[in-house]
Amino acid sequence: MDTTREERRVVTALFADLVGSTELVRQLDPEEGRLVVGEAIARIVREIEAFEGYVKDLAGDGVLAFFGAPLAWEDDAERAARAGLRIVAAIAAYGREVESSWGMAGFSVRVGLGTGPVLMGSLGSGSRVEYAAFGETVNRAARLQAEAQPGSVLIDGPTYRALEGLVQAGEAVPLKLKGFTDPVHARVILGLQAGPSGHRLARRSGSQLVGRDRDLAAAGEWVERVRGGSGGVLVISGEAGIGKSRLAAELQRRFHEAPADGVPSVWLEGRCASFGKSLPLWPFRDLLRGWLGVADEPELRVRVLLRRRTEALFGARAAEMQPYLATVLGLSLEPEAAARLGQLSPESLQYRTFEVVGELLQQLADKGPVVVALDDLHWADPSSIQLILRLLPLAEQSAILLLITHRPERDHGSWALREQAARQYPHLLREIALEPLAGDAQRRLLSALPGGEVLPEPLAGRLLLLAEGNPFFLEELVRSLVDAGALVGVEGGWRFDQEVAIEMPASVERLVVARIDRLDATCHHVVTAAAALGRRFGRSLLQGVVDEGTDVEAALHELQRLDLIRTERRWPHAEYRFKHALIQEAAYRLLGGPARTALHRQAALWLERAHAANLEEVVGLLAHHWQAARDDERAIDYLTRAADRARDAHALDEAIELYRRLLPLLEPRGERRAIALALFKLGLALHTALRFGEANATFARAFEHWERPPAHPAPTATLRVVEPKLPEQADPPRSYSLSNMRLQMALFDRLVERWPEATIVPSLAERWEVSDDGLRYQFRLREGLRWSDGEPLTAADVEYAIKRGLDPARPAVSASLFYVLEGAQDYAQGRCADARAVGVRALDERTVEFRLVAPAPYFLSLVNRPDAGPLPRHAIERYGDDWIAAPHRVVSGAYREVERSAHRLVLERRAESKRPGGVRRVEMLTK
Repeated sequence: MDTTREERRVVTALFADLVGSTELVRQLDPEEGRLVVGEAIARIVREIEAFEGYVKDLAGDGVLAFFGAPLAWEDDAERAARAGLRIVAAIAAYGREVESSWGMAGFSVRVGLGTGPVLMGSLGSGSRVEYAAFGETVNRAARLQAEAQPGSVLIDGPTYRALEGLVQAGEAVPLKLKGFTDPVHARVILGLQAGPSGHRLARRSGSQLVGRDRDLAAAGEWVERVRGGSGGVLVISGEAGIGKSRLAAELQRRFHEAPADGVPSVWLEGRCASFGKSLPLWPFRDLLRGWLGVADEPELRVRVLLRRRTEALFGARAAEMQPYLATVLGLSLEPEAAARLGQLSPESLQYRTFEVVGELLQQLADKGPVVVALDDLHWADPSSIQLILRLLPLAEQSAILLLITHRPERDHGSWALREQAARQYPHLLREIALEPLAGDAQRRLLSALPGGEVLPEPLAGRLLLLAEGNPFFLEELVRSLVDAGALVGVEGGWRFDQEVAIEMPASVERLVVARIDRLDATCHHVVTAAAALGRRFGRSLLQGVVDEGTDVEAALHELQRLDLIRTERRWPHAEYRFKHALIQEAAYRLLGGPARTALHRQAALWLERAHAANLEEVVGLLAHHWQAARDDERAIDYLTRAADRARDAHALDEAIELYRRLLPLLEPRGERRAIALALFKLGLALHTALRFGEANATFARAFEHWERPPAHPAPTATLRVVEPKLPEQADPPRSYSLSNMRLQMALFDRLVERWPEATIVPSLAERWEVSDDGLRYQFRLREGLRWSDGEPLTAADVEYAIKRGLDPARPAVSASLFYVLEGAQDYAQGRCADARAVGVRALDERTVEFRLVAPAPYFLSLVNRPDAGPLPRHAIERYGDDWIAAPHRVVSGAYREVERSAHRLVLERRAESKRPGGVRRVEMLTK
C-alpha cells in the first residue's frame, strides 16, 4: 500500500457523522463525553476496516473513509454500502446503550456515500504530510451526509448505479447541495436485496446471452444430467466480465423452466465476495441465506426461519443440526448450543460443520435434483475451498451438481480445487473456458443493447473495438453513453441524441485497477510506465523510461503470467501489448500529472536518440509523447510532420486526427498563417476522404485566418532549371507535357495553388465552398484582378477556359479530366451542342460555380492545373491562335517571357506582380 504516489482513481467516499454528540458532550463530564464519543468513533472505524476501507480523517465526531484508495477492489461501492449499513446498525445499538446509561435519547449517525474520480496524493510538508483526495467526490459525500436523516445512508447516482441489483433503495430525490451547480440525485439505502447477491449484470433480466450457443449446450448437458438423477461438477472459467455469471443465470432459468414431473428441484447459489476472503464460509453463508430467502433481516427473524426449515428437513435431528448452520450464518447461539459447540476443538467444529452442510444438501437431493452454484470462487476463503472438496463425493453419490465459476488465477485455491476434481473425479467434471465473443456475436450483443441499431456506425465500431469481445465491457460502455446523454430513452426503445466522447466506465476501471493494485511495487511501476507508451510497446523503450535498476525482464514475466500483457513479437525487437485496451487505459489513468509528463518526456528523448538517423520513422510517436509531455514547440513540429506524412501515405483518418490535435496547440500562439495552413491541410484531408461537409466547414475557418503573403519588395534571385527539352507550348489546353505545364504555371495563375507544404491554398480565388454531397463548388475571386493588358479578370474567363478546352471541334489534350463536370463528356464528344449544359457557370463577375456528376476527391487539385484556370477571352477572340505569341500574349501569372533560343528560355518577373517570393528571373536550359 503506497500512499506516496500521485494517482487518479475512482473511489467511493464514505462520510459518517454522529448525531446528538454535541449535546451529549455538553451535558456530561468531559471525560465521560470523550469516552462515549470515542467508543462510537471506534465502532465506526471497525466497520469500515472490516470491509478494508481506508480511514482518512477523524474529525471530532465525524469519519471520512475511502473505498478504492490506496488499494482498490472492483466491489468498492458494495463494500462502502455494507460498511454504511453496518455503521448505522452498530451506532443504533450503541445509542440504546447510551440512552440506557445516561438517559439521553437521539444518539445516532448519518452516512453519506459518493462515487467518482479523484486525484490521490500527498499533501503537506515536513512532519505533516497526509494522504489526501482532490475532487468533488469527497465534498459530495460530505454534503450528502449532512442531508441524510439520522440512522440512514444517503448515496449519489454513481454509487447507486454501482450497487444496482445488490441493494434496495428509495426513489431518487434531487438535492441542491452547497457548492454544486446541478442537483445531485440521492437515494436512501433501505437494505440489501433478498436472496443471493449475484452480480448485477447476471441478474439484469434484459441482458441477453449472445454468442454462447456451444457453451450453453455443453453446460446444459450437465444440468440435464442432474435433473436425470446424476451428479457432477461443472466449472465455468474466464476473465472478468467474459460472461460466467450470465451463463450461470441462463442455466438457472432453464433449470427452473424445465418440467418438474412432480419432483422438487432446488437451485442454491452463493457468491464469493472479495471482502469475504477473511470471513470463513462466506459463500455458504450467502447460500444459506438464499435458501432461507433472507438478506439483512433482524437476527431473530433469521433464527426463526432457520429453525422452521431445519425442522421440516431433519425432523427430530433439527436441534442437532441447527447450531452448526447458525454458525455458518454468523448467528448468535442459544446458551446450551453455544456451550455444546464450545467444547469442540476448532478442527472438530469445522469437521462437523462440513458434515452438516453436506447432510443438508444430501437431504435436499433425496427429494429431487440440487444445483449448488458457487460464483466467483477465485475470491473464496480457504475454509470454503476445503468444504467444497468435502462435497465432491456427493456429486458421485447423489443428484447434486456443483456449478463453479471462477477466473483462471493459478495462485488461488480455486485452481487447486479444479485440478483435484480433474484428478479424482474426471468422469464427473465438465470444464467450459469462455473466450471473448467473436466479431459477429459481439455485434449481435450490441444490437440487443439499447445502442444496437440506434448508434451511428462509427461510434458503434469504436465501442466494439474497445470492448474486444468482453460482454461486460460492452454493456458498461453502452451504459456510459446512456449516463452521458448520448442515448435517450423513448417510448418503445432508445434514440441517439448527441455525439459524446467515450469514457472508460467507472465499473470497468475499478475492475482493472483492482488487479493492478495487487501487483508488487516493481510490477506496478512497470505496468503504469508501459501504459504511458501505448497499447503496444517495445521492451527497449520501456527499459528507457522506467527507474534505473528496475528489473524489467522479471516484471514482464510476471505481468504475462498474470495475463495483463502478452508478447506481440520477438524480432527484430521484442514488443509487447496489453491484453486489453481498457487495461492499458486504466493503468494510464492511475498516473498523476507529473508522472505522466515525466514518462512521456523520457519516451520522446529516448526515441530521438534511438532513431536519430531516421526520425521520420517515428514522427507520429514523437508527436504523441511531446504533446503529452506538454512541450508545445516540439509537439507542433512533430505533429505537422506526422500529419503530412500520413496524408502523403493516404492514411487519411490518421492525418485528420493529427491535424485536429495540432490546431489547439497553434491557436493560442496567434500565428495566423500557421493556423490557416493547418486548416487547409485538414480540409484537404477531409475532402479527399469524401467528408465534404466537414471539409467545407474547415475551409471556412481557414479563410478567416488566411492572409495573402506580401509581395517581395525587390526580388533579385535567379532560378535556373535544366529541362530535357525547352517548353514550346504556352497555351494551357494545347499541351500536357510537364515542361510545358511548368511554363504555363509561371505565366498563368489558377483559382488555387499547391504549396510546398502539399496543400491547396487560395490564389485567384479568395475562398470557395463545397456542398455536403461534393457535387457543387463555388469559387469567389479576389477583387480587382486584371490581365497583364489591364483588362479585368472575371469569373466568365474561368467558364470560357473550361468550355474552350471541351470544344468538340478542337478539344484540349486533357479534356477527359473534366468529364467529371455535368454535361462535359456529351459536349466534348458532340452528343450535345449546347455549351450551357456543361457544369461550369459564372454566377457574377467574381463567382464561378462547378457542378459535378459524381464526387471527385481530387477536384481541388484539378483546378490547380493551368488548363483549369481562366484564359483571356478578349485576347483569344481578337487574335485567335496568335494570342499566345509573344507580341499578343496576355497573362495573369507572375512572369513574362523575355528571351528564347534553341537551348535557353528566360522568364522575368512582371513589375505589377503581387506574388510573394524573391525570384526575379527564371532561366530554363537544355542539357
